[in-house]
Amino acid sequence: MHNGQPPADGEATVESSVRPVCLAPLKDGLPPEKRALAEDLRSVFLALGISVRRYAARRHLDASSVTRYLSGARVPPWDFVAGVIADVQEAKAPLTCEAEMALRDLHRAALKSNRRSSEVQVLQDKLEDADEETRRIKTRERALEEALQDRETRLAEVRGRSRKLEVRLEEQRLAHRAEVEVWQAEHEQLEDECGDLQEQVVYLQEALTVTRAELIAAEEQCHRLESQLETLQELGQDRSDSNGPPSLMVMLEEADRTASVPELVRVVGDLELRTRQAMASELVRSASQSRTVEEVAGLLAALRQAGYDAHAQTALPTMVMMRPVDDISALARELFRDGLEDYVLTLLRASVEFHRPEDVAAFALALHHAELPEHAESLLGAVAAVRPVDDLVSVTAALAGGELDSAMTTAMSSAAARRTVNDLGTLSLALRKVSLSRFTDALHLAAAAQRSASDVVQFVDTLSLLGLGQDADKVFDETQNRGVGHLIALIYVLLQSHRYDDAWSVLLRAAESRPTDDIAALITDFYGAGRRQYAAELLILTALGKAASQIRALISALDEVFPGSRTIVRTAAASSRPRDVAALLTCLEQSGLLDLAEVVFEHTMSDRAVSRHLGEFLSALDEDGSRYVEQEALKKRAGDAAVPLKARLLLALESASLGEQLDAVVRGCCEECTLPLITLLVMDLDTVDSRRDPLSWSVVERILRHVVRIRSIADQAALSGAFQATHRTRYAEFLIAEATAAHGRQFKEELKKERIRFERQGISRALGFTAR
Repeated sequence: MHNGQPPADGEATVESSVRPVCLAPLKDGLPPEKRALAEDLRSVFLALGISVRRYAARRHLDASSVTRYLSGARVPPWDFVAGVIADVQEAKAPLTCEAEMALRDLHRAALKSNRRSSEVQVLQDKLEDADEETRRIKTRERALEEALQDRETRLAEVRGRSRKLEVRLEEQRLAHRAEVEVWQAEHEQLEDECGDLQEQVVYLQEALTVTRAELIAAEEQCHRLESQLETLQELGQDRSDSNGPPSLMVMLEEADRTASVPELVRVVGDLELRTRQAMASELVRSASQSRTVEEVAGLLAALRQAGYDAHAQTALPTMVMMRPVDDISALARELFRDGLEDYVLTLLRASVEFHRPEDVAAFALALHHAELPEHAESLLGAVAAVRPVDDLVSVTAALAGGELDSAMTTAMSSAAARRTVNDLGTLSLALRKVSLSRFTDALHLAAAAQRSASDVVQFVDTLSLLGLGQDADKVFDETQNRGVGHLIALIYVLLQSHRYDDAWSVLLRAAESRPTDDIAALITDFYGAGRRQYAAELLILTALGKAASQIRALISALDEVFPGSRTIVRTAAASSRPRDVAALLTCLEQSGLLDLAEVVFEHTMSDRAVSRHLGEFLSALDEDGSRYVEQEALKKRAGDAAVPLKARLLLALESASLGEQLDAVVRGCCEECTLPLITLLVMDLDTVDSRRDPLSWSVVERILRHVVRIRSIADQAALSGAFQATHRTRYAEFLIAEATAAHGRQFKEELKKERIRFERQGISRALGFTAR
């Protein structure tokens, strides 16, 4: 930004022939925010090198409005500012990202002085974010649809290949059963050999650790001897010149015995000047091993101040290996007081690397007594993360029940976060064997709370294989208390592992204990990932276990995200068991969500198979006391429905053994329908009904008996003729028998007249006669 100053020569000029750009002066009395915005905006505008009127014509703007924007009289919309920035990008002086962000901040600050403009800008920003999110979701939807189609195709191919492989496997199994038995015996022998080799590996690892420690000590001894050899060689040279300076050997011996800290630092500096860095480091190490803790701390601080930090850092690991634990803890306290925190950390790292388990425990306890409890916890956390399992168990046993018991419990979090899953299983079993159960519990809680879903599932399997079934159950239960994102990942891992019962138990617990927002997130994620059956089941489980207010809150949360509650409710109605669908409808009805309850009923009645499924659905509704199976409600619904839906409803009521409701609906149909509709209804009952469990005949009998009781004799005769014409002879004969029994000779005469009319016309009147 240029703070209102005109640009330097060449910055804003497009052509040398263009006259200087003149802008109207800033308006007096501007608030600081508006003034700052106007000044920076003017600076950017001047970079274009064109007049206000010309820019207004270029962008189809009013010149007076542009003038007011640049003079600070009005705060411009961000679109105008962004347009100016874009125009500058095309010129010779584009803005940096930092300058553009600064201009945006000034614009927002200026808008805040005008509350209405600020609110408009906020809404525009939200609209942009929402539009971007919409585009992202649409892109994801297309990608998921393509992935779904691809996976379905691959699934079909894989299933076909799987079936072929199963056939081949069975053939090979039968042909090579004897060979398999031989291989199994060989496998058992190899397993035994693996066990023996594993024991040898553990033994060799321990021997290697001891050897490495001995190697480090030997290397240090070699290093010291080399330094002494160099010193002796230099001593021989120095003796040839009796008038020269004192020899290095004399300096080292004298410094190591009697020199003060400043004198030691001077000697180290002299060795540095003579390029004897190794000898200087050896002098520091030797002094650190023989001097008191206070002197060593002073020496290290003086070396740091003199710029010889490398020699101090070299001496610290050697001290950890050579000096007692109490000395090391006292030195850590002195260094911490002197502000040498990094030296203390070096001591801790060396302890983790070189100390035996009992020394680590003693060092941690000494740090605690030296008023360095945080460093003691850091030491134990590092040991828990990197030392072998046996060492960690030994340290834990040494500190159990003491002052650092809680710190050791906390250190298990480091082990849970950083060790491999197999290590965690081995550690759990080892802690259980030595009766350190509380540390095992802490380890399991930390693993359940910190590790990824796949790690947790693998950890649970590992514990089960080790015979720690109760621990595996506790880890599995505890990990379900984490956030909804982890819960979704956990369910997907279980599904990918074909552990459907475990995934179902997670869903059931979520429906019982999770808040509605979490459940809504689970449902929408399942639906978006193609797991629509799980989304439907979770919706039903939640509805059955929640109060009416919670169900309404869940539906409200689902309506705020894709795909909305209606779509998921339809999915549940289409894919769930009839009794579960009925329970969902009842819950929605009792919660006052009548629109969604209507969606469930209509979708179930129109898309479900007839007879058993719909009958079970209506029977469950009747048991729950739903108003949807009340006689008047069913009668009205049948009256408004088309003929196929009427037929489905009648057969469903018959299947549910709801005789009173069936009679009410049949009576309504017989009273309100014309004879053609009654004929179509009877014909449709045959079409819709299941041939394996026919129900249509008992429903038709009810219809025909009601026709005999309600409709006129002429209508009865006409209907029997319609049945004859449509080859429904059984129905015609039943109707004639019922009507004859009820009306006698009068019906026979009317039936005779109907036959005469039919013969004269010579055409079927199945669908063409009029109601009487």
